[in-house]
Amino acid sequence: MSSRADRNVFDKRRDHDIKREAVLHIAAEMFNKRGYAATSLDEIAKHFGISKTALYYYVKSKPVLLQMCYELTLNLCEEIMREVLESEATGIEKIEAYFRGVIGGILKTGPVAIVHEFATLPEAAFDSIHKRARGLDSDLASIIEEGIADGSIAEVPPKLTELILMGANNWIQRWYNPDGEKTTQEVADCFVYLFINGLKARSKDDI
Repeated sequence: MSSRADRNVFDKRRDHDIKREAVLHIAAEMFNKRGYAATSLDEIAKHFGISKTALYYYVKSKPVLLQMCYELTLNLCEEIMREVLESEATGIEKIEAYFRGVIGGILKTGPVAIVHEFATLPEAAFDSIHKRARGLDSDLASIIEEGIADGSIAEVPPKLTELILMGANNWIQRWYNPDGEKTTQEVADCFVYLFINGLKARSKDDI
């Protein structure tokens, strides 16, 4: 298990938010590696050397914990998307900036994004989180359309392209090891080389 979140964070005088965020990162890592259903609150508590009862001080339930992981991820992604949309960059530059920001931001402190667990969210939170996620999808598709219009992106189907990019990005959370050989910068560079560079508009001389 990753050491990205300090195992001993509960042995130190840290505030509530720091401890809760450590719980979110470890929970997200376990959910991604093992699956939501196969991960228990007991295992998460054991990782930090605390009781399940103590864990309830930071999270009310496992579904709420999943909700918090999604919200933390969406907060980061929406902040980066706002900055990108407000920039004067070309479409292709905006897309690269968005994914470099998201990959670097999420992998820097450990995973928080969860792959394919929307259906397990608390009913009261499902619509809100789903709407926010679809909003990011829509923004990215709009940037692709903008890039096609400004000539920086090739003539590609915007929605299909957005789905492919988001899918590839989301799956990084499943396999990335923060204690492995590759840095977040190297992961982002590889993503840009494989996916973003492939979107660039080319002249006949480049083909």
